[in-house]
Amino acid sequence: MRTFLLFSCLALLAACASAPPASQGAQDPERLYRSRCTSCHRAYEPSSRTRAAWSDTLTRMAPRAHLTPEQDAALRAWLLARASDAGTEGGAR
Repeated sequence: MRTFLLFSCLALLAACASAPPASQGAQDPERLYRSRCTSCHRAYEPSSRTRAAWSDTLTRMAPRAHLTPEQDAALRAWLLARASDAGTEGGAR
């Protein structure tokens, strides 16, 4: 009986460890930015670019980073809210 329980627990742990995270689409945008975007280059400060520049960058780079549509939307909103022109009327200086 102990052996059966031990193997059952090990099988359950192995299944959980190999499963993708349940909240993968709702991941923290900053963590997503740091993990996905820095795998190929340094992380740029969100305020180092305008909203238009970040939008263009994400359009080009989201497929390379293998972002889901939900991750793309969350990351885009996070970066655009922190862009250099985020606090200006209409997003332009």
